[in-house]
Amino acid sequence: MAFGFGKKYFLGVDFGTASIKVVEFSVEDDQPKLVNYGQVSLEGFEKKEVQKEDYSYDDKVVTYLRTLLKNMKPKGESSYVAMPAFTGLISLVEFPLMEESELQNAVRFEAHKYIPSPLEDIALSWEVVSVRNTPDSGEKMEVLLVAALNKEVSRYEKYIADVGRTLNFLELETFSLVRSIVGNEMGLFLIIDIGSRATNLILVDNGVVKISRNIDAGGKDITRVLAEGFNVTSERAEIMKKSGKDFFSSPETTLTFPSLQAIVNEAERMLISYQVRYPGGQCQRVFLSGGTAQFTGLTEYYSRVLKVPVVIGDPWKNVKYDPILEQKIREFGTSFSVAIGLALSGTDTVLKKKTALIKKSKKDFSLKKFFAKKL
Repeated sequence: MAFGFGKKYFLGVDFGTASIKVVEFSVEDDQPKLVNYGQVSLEGFEKKEVQKEDYSYDDKVVTYLRTLLKNMKPKGESSYVAMPAFTGLISLVEFPLMEESELQNAVRFEAHKYIPSPLEDIALSWEVVSVRNTPDSGEKMEVLLVAALNKEVSRYEKYIADVGRTLNFLELETFSLVRSIVGNEMGLFLIIDIGSRATNLILVDNGVVKISRNIDAGGKDITRVLAEGFNVTSERAEIMKKSGKDFFSSPETTLTFPSLQAIVNEAERMLISYQVRYPGGQCQRVFLSGGTAQFTGLTEYYSRVLKVPVVIGDPWKNVKYDPILEQKIREFGTSFSVAIGLALSGTDTVLKKKTALIKKSKKDFSLKKFFAKKL
């Protein structure tokens, strides 16, 4: 009889703009297994009954998270957390080939161009991801810079501490998405993660984040267009959005979705820019993620514009779960992508499988680890 003493559990916590999503994984038969999940909407933040002067936004987040965890009753204490992409910076910068001792000073100097804050207020790390020859300048190093304000890092650390849990891992959600959607698949891919209010676009080449962009457009904008176009309430428009109707090709409507156009325009610019910089760099596939990924007709629309195969990502592809949850998993789709990517970073420590985004990297990009070091 196996009693399971010492079994480890890993909680992935995604702080989104519209909700908090949590999954808990264990390891079974050398594979991550879903043992628990939950989510809580943050829409109540906008209602008058929670708008109290002595009740801050951070207080509300902690209250909602505490309630969610109380209902979930997670088995483990290990928490893996993501900060929204817009709270940090990811940039790929080229430097002439130099020694590591010289690189530190070069990075400090370069960081001022990207971060309009004193360096003492910034948590910053970097990693050399490749060395390549350029026709005009000889050998160049590509360095991935990752940064966030110390006060933002402290905020998310405090969220977890205030609900009585242990923070094991903290990263920007960009890396969580790549871990769950792309995983170890090699090639050039674009992830378009459409959130409620913002969209994260990530270009990944052989596991390395090459370009990361955030734009203020999301699912809420689609809901607003439907509400105005059909003269219905936002609640009714939200139902219509999830109804399975294809509003892109329907002869009954001539609705246009400016936010979706803005997203695909940015995606097109990213792909063209990358092909100019790296001739022959052809994107193999575009993955849609986030709750809006399942908006009927969106994959076909984006595929026509980008002239690249567009599919809905599958963050559950390497995760075991009880067959009774099959329908629920289909309903979730990619909405739990970030939380899944976080929990996977925990199960990898047990499975001893390196799914790091930076291949052959000497570091990982856990904010909790590298943000403790000052430049």
